[in-house]
Amino acid sequence: MKISDIALKIWAAQIVGIIPSRAQFHKFYTSETSFLSAIESDSKVIDTINQLTKEIESNDTLDGVICIFDQEFPVINSTVTAKGDRPYLLFYKGDISLLHHLNNNVAVIGHTSPSESIQERERKIVSQLVKREQVIVSGLAKGCDVIAHEECMELGGKTIAILPSPIDQVLPKEHTEQAKRIVETGGLLISEYYAPPSNPRFEMAKRFIDRDRLQAMFAKAVVLIASYAVHKGDSGSRHAMNKALKYKHKTCVMYNEKQDSNVDEMELNKQFLEAGNVKVLAKAARKNPAFITIDEIVKYRISSLERVTNTKQDNLF
Repeated sequence: MKISDIALKIWAAQIVGIIPSRAQFHKFYTSETSFLSAIESDSKVIDTINQLTKEIESNDTLDGVICIFDQEFPVINSTVTAKGDRPYLLFYKGDISLLHHLNNNVAVIGHTSPSESIQERERKIVSQLVKREQVIVSGLAKGCDVIAHEECMELGGKTIAILPSPIDQVLPKEHTEQAKRIVETGGLLISEYYAPPSNPRFEMAKRFIDRDRLQAMFAKAVVLIASYAVHKGDSGSRHAMNKALKYKHKTCVMYNEKQDSNVDEMELNKQFLEAGNVKVLAKAARKNPAFITIDEIVKYRISSLERVTNTKQDNLF
């Protein structure tokens, strides 16, 4: 397993309860030095580090753990201003470099039981994105999520699944094989969690919402395929879309007024459109600024998501 010394120490501090939340971490530990000075004499942290070091030697469920102070940690857009939104520790299996180029990533999301016609339309969208070498991000949930992952893999693309569960305890369980295949085809599984929740009934709901925010954070654009209206069976798609809007990442919906205006499973798409802050996917370019094509999504770039490479240069006059 690949893990830096500082990531190991943060992991240990998290386990013993020194880090109660993401917001608390970012409030008190603004640098690697400030974190190390806070835990250097904590015997519980030291004991836990020793325990984890032994566990890591035989752990094959993970490929690595990265923390906010690691160079390869994904870029977090400066628009993510809420400290509680910013991750500081991530567990992964697969190709972590897929999070090094977030401007290649497009999240495709939706509810858990799309109709056959919605599924067919989704596959066409994913197909076009993959053919243009975009990495598909989703949450491995039933319905639209797993369709996005599967279609991507069928076409030889790379896909990232962000999990609300430990990587070795995939949720839902029936998608364990898909998770395995994602890694085998060069993709990535990622999670903020190593252990199951102590209070599943309370914590799991929050973990699903937390997962949704990472879908928005680790993609330059989010495409909503379909979802019911709020309180009418809506999925976590609402949370991911709202976070993408807040982070100022591109937000798009699949929507055809003639087909979808009276379709219940497209109601959330319609609501976002009526709010006037998302774009509609179109097959061809239009003068209307409310529409966006797949090619335009592919070309779209957020400069603050680009990784800055520190290269040593000669001192020249």
